[in-house]
Amino acid sequence: MNPDKQERYLPTLDGWRAVAILMVVVSHLITKNIVNQSSLLYAISFRMGTFGVMLFFAISGFLICTRLLIEEESHGGISLRSFYVRRLFRILPAAYVYLGAMILLATAGLIALEWRDVAGPAFFYANYQPVKSWATGHYWSLSLEEHFYLLWPPMLVLIGRGRARWACVGLIGLTSVLRVWSGAEGVEAGQTHLRMDAFLFPCLLAILLRDARLAERFRTTMKPWVWWLIAAGTGLGMGLAYVVLSWKEPQRLLQSAAFPVFLAATVLRPEDWMGRILRLPVLEWLGRISYSVYLWQQVVVGGDLGIPLVFQVPVILFLAVASERCVERPMIALGKRMASSKVYASP
Repeated sequence: MNPDKQERYLPTLDGWRAVAILMVVVSHLITKNIVNQSSLLYAISFRMGTFGVMLFFAISGFLICTRLLIEEESHGGISLRSFYVRRLFRILPAAYVYLGAMILLATAGLIALEWRDVAGPAFFYANYQPVKSWATGHYWSLSLEEHFYLLWPPMLVLIGRGRARWACVGLIGLTSVLRVWSGAEGVEAGQTHLRMDAFLFPCLLAILLRDARLAERFRTTMKPWVWWLIAAGTGLGMGLAYVVLSWKEPQRLLQSAAFPVFLAATVLRPEDWMGRILRLPVLEWLGRISYSVYLWQQVVVGGDLGIPLVFQVPVILFLAVASERCVERPMIALGKRMASSKVYASP
């Protein structure tokens, strides 16, 4: 692995993707198959799925911002054309293949699907739709990620990393104010202007950690016992929101701020016990196929297809592996070739 590529690879993030997708899948398996909505297990399982999605947001923000900053340091600038070509071939093919499959299933009468349930996901505004089919309902999070990709890289290029730090702080504050003012819950709370702090906290941390002195101080400070102390405090803060209603918004900010700290600690200290667990081959493998798992688990677990519970996980993994090998992998490779060609090279 050449030095530039090695620096772009952030150890443990595949493992974190595995943790995030496990939280989502287990949450859906429980809430859709085992318990009713009035039980405590349902509430805990539902929240676990939410945390899994928020963890995906933290991974995206930290990884994308770090890679853009590395590109700037290595090549003297950021090529937005190359970035968007890589993202286009990374995200859209698998997403559209899944949507095409859902249209076929709906045509065959196997699932319920309206055209707006396809249009919102296809054009990535699903997180602004009040009613969605379960089969494509998870595209709310993909829509939010796409909006982040559209907004953050150009902002970073236009204002530079110095001003971007303050822009992160200002936008995090604005997001929090808008969230309190709107009082949004459930689906509405997934709207982009109410969730950008989940991406901006990790972007802010990524910018700060490009300073070698700060990175080293962070690395030496985040010993395992400190990691656990922060994790315990975060868990306590989240739990408090269920007892003290006024703490609901502060705990959302706490959650958005804490997740990237956990990620960065394992990236900079991959030799610690948590880093070693996250780098287990099975977790790295699951992390690499996590995008396809996220896409296909929705329709398998949803119940409309009538797949028995015992077969749901094997079916999800089969479809995800097929999607990753036949769609994701070749499309990612094509995107990288196009992004590195002279047509898309930085000026």
